[in-house]
Amino acid sequence: MSGKTKRKYQAENMRISKSMTRPLNQIVKTLKPGYTEKDLLDCYREYYPYVWEMLEERYRLYRAKDAFLKRKGKKTRYHPVRAEQFFFSLQKVKQLLSRGYRVKHEREYDEAERVRLELAYRQKREHKNAEMRRKREEQHLDLQEIDPGFLDAMMVAYHQRGATTNDKMEICKEIQKFDCEKVWAFFWKLNDSERNDQIREYAFHVLQRIGHYVRLRKHFKGKQKSYMREEADLVGTPELLAQQLRQQKSVQYVKMYDLFVSHSYQDKEQVRSFVKKANAAGLSCYVDWTADREFLRRSLVSQYTEEVLKFRMQHAKRLAYLSSERSRASKWVAFELQYYRDIVQREILMIVLDGEDSHDFPIVELLDAYVERK
Repeated sequence: MSGKTKRKYQAENMRISKSMTRPLNQIVKTLKPGYTEKDLLDCYREYYPYVWEMLEERYRLYRAKDAFLKRKGKKTRYHPVRAEQFFFSLQKVKQLLSRGYRVKHEREYDEAERVRLELAYRQKREHKNAEMRRKREEQHLDLQEIDPGFLDAMMVAYHQRGATTNDKMEICKEIQKFDCEKVWAFFWKLNDSERNDQIREYAFHVLQRIGHYVRLRKHFKGKQKSYMREEADLVGTPELLAQQLRQQKSVQYVKMYDLFVSHSYQDKEQVRSFVKKANAAGLSCYVDWTADREFLRRSLVSQYTEEVLKFRMQHAKRLAYLSSERSRASKWVAFELQYYRDIVQREILMIVLDGEDSHDFPIVELLDAYVERK
């Protein structure tokens, strides 16, 4: 099996090499005579930043796999090389840097044509890269770029004996709401070794969607056990979540946040901006329509929704009140503020988005001012 895996890795090297040939042929036409190794490398990295990012991440991933094999006393398998070394090992790059090719390039050089080609290619690549950046930003829109502190507990629960396919899928859906190295490593491992087809493919799509290098592990050979073909059938409701929160063994019970964000959904863009700033300050946030989106759909609002929100407030260190014309008119925001002030009795911070607010909560302009309170 190790020989087959190694051959697959080498075949992928060849596919990547082939995919880089046409771009390199286009790039060299934009270079002036006397171009150097650095010129060619810098241009490729500028025009294809996401491919370069993939090469670097691929190197780190396979280096980690070889290190794991070595720790287990097994022979290393991949022997990956750094992105720059891989780039300069390509036959096309060697050709373009050869003395003969550079002499030919100088002999046939036309400055006006080079300028025209460079302008056209730069515009094309800027458009492509902007589109890729937009797609990535869309996928990261509601991801929190932080380790909230409960991921380890969830990962332990995933591997506990007796965890069902539904349990594991629920854990995966919770973990994928965060974007940090711990999350990537978890899903890379599932993509490599999880025997259940549905969960393994889910891990692959999570990594692919947020822009990470990943190759889908195909079906395992040998006898197919029932677990491999099982499919999760999660149907979340506020009532189901409320029941789980009453059970201390539920993975939902371990979720704790630095800030419970009390807001109006109509201010969702400002909420997203606030969460990004909070994450940058090292703070995790509870926002109902992202943190519990599988359960708290607005079409299913009931008394159980209120029960869930009470629990989440009890398990948040502070409440951040985003005050706006919309949130000041919201009965849900009024309920959250009253419950947190009278029952939870922990600090409420107010961020005024527009207008004036008559509450006497401490007003926070920047989250940096709050970090010292942690």
